[in-house]
Amino acid sequence: MIGTIARKEFREIVRDGRFKWTAAFMFLLLLTALLAGWQRYAAYSDARHKAQAASEYQWLNQGDKNPHSAAHYGNYAFKPAGPLSFFDFGVENYTGRQVFMEAHKQNFAIDRAVADSSAIARFGELSGAMILQVLLPLFIVFLGFTAFAGERESGTLRQLESTGVRRTQLLWGKALGIGAAVALVTLPCLAIGALALSLTDAGARSDPQFGARTAIMALSYLLYAGIFLFLTLGVSALAHTARAALVALVGFWAFASFLAPKIAGELSRVVHPSPSFGEFTAALRTDQMQGLDGVSPWVKVEAYKQELFQKYGVDKVADLPVYWPATRMQFLENFDEPIFDLHYGRVAATYAAQQRVQEVAGVLAPTLPLRSVSMGLAGTDLVHHDRFMAAAETYRRDMVERMNGYLAKAASSLNASYSSSNYMTADEKVFAMVPPFTYVPPSLADTLRAHALGLGVLFGPVLNLTDAGGARRYQAIVNVTAGTKGGRGVTSIGGYRSRAPP
Repeated sequence: MIGTIARKEFREIVRDGRFKWTAAFMFLLLLTALLAGWQRYAAYSDARHKAQAASEYQWLNQGDKNPHSAAHYGNYAFKPAGPLSFFDFGVENYTGRQVFMEAHKQNFAIDRAVADSSAIARFGELSGAMILQVLLPLFIVFLGFTAFAGERESGTLRQLESTGVRRTQLLWGKALGIGAAVALVTLPCLAIGALALSLTDAGARSDPQFGARTAIMALSYLLYAGIFLFLTLGVSALAHTARAALVALVGFWAFASFLAPKIAGELSRVVHPSPSFGEFTAALRTDQMQGLDGVSPWVKVEAYKQELFQKYGVDKVADLPVYWPATRMQFLENFDEPIFDLHYGRVAATYAAQQRVQEVAGVLAPTLPLRSVSMGLAGTDLVHHDRFMAAAETYRRDMVERMNGYLAKAASSLNASYSSSNYMTADEKVFAMVPPFTYVPPSLADTLRAHALGLGVLFGPVLNLTDAGGARRYQAIVNVTAGTKGGRGVTSIGGYRSRAPP
């Protein structure tokens, strides 16, 4: 019987001229977004590969110069794009995807696309994720708001019951019929996008976790659609009229899609305020001048120099067996490292705390946890950004240490003075001591752990419905309200065939 109801519901939906126009619009919009996202991903991947190769070439061919000067010349790191970033752009337009690595400084990422965008573009760039997160729920609402309210208004609900149709069967039949209509529009687009990516992108084919990431993302969006589908059916059962159901559902959709993200974002910044760039820079500079323990770097440099005098039994820099200027520069680099870790770590921790607040707010708006989980699986969230920045900083420190180490070793072997060492040069062979930049993104397990809260908030309602108690509570709503007497109707019982109850 459930199959009969589902087929009848599906046929009535697809025969409706309004569905055809709406479905065509959704299909073309989603397909356009997916293909545009794929083109964007392919273009960036190609540009990133060329830019990283060019930066490496410039590093190796910067010309003979002092090794420490070479460290100031620096190098660039460009974040690789994950295959699923074609679907969900995440926060990358705001966080940046490249970072300049140089001596004495840890830099923020640059190349933030939003800085060059108009105000309209900042509202939300068209992507497959945005369409499924925002427009798909509205599509479901328009398909299902009359499911029970319309039957009740037409007076056919009691007639259906008299044929032996149980309300549980009616509920699942309508859910499957509406779901099939939604799948008719969305699945072909998603299949085309996934096929195009898998056939043309070597990264997707070589990534052993690509399939698992894609499957979990698909399941997350399926659950998200299911939440709105059963919410629509529940409201339709509770509402006295189809119009009241539509108003309530559209109101909730607007809240979940637009108001809730804005409110949650503002609330997260109130609970966990992030410093301005000026405040961050001032605090960082203060600790660099005073030290985390209140002892300035110059006092520590002098103490370190005295330790070396005592260690080697000398009383002046010229008699040290190590080259003091290079040793001092590396000491100052080491002095700055815990300061960088503290301040940049605080910024990362603040943004992570803000993200958790927004995920918790997802109990009121399922769009919030889905957005977080989707970005994580696509590799465009803050977790992946922080891992990239950590890899770039590790590379920067290694680069500077190698250059200072070579200078110290070469100058010491030549017994060079400070002035003469300024004219010491390194060539391409020395610069090649620094390996090319590599980046390993977080594993799928790391990603799921980082978004465990969002996954719990998103999956919680569905798991509750699959539980016997939760299912009974939901069914009680339908049982109590679906039979309420209403007014004029909009649907019929044609197409239902059932044996009369014994």
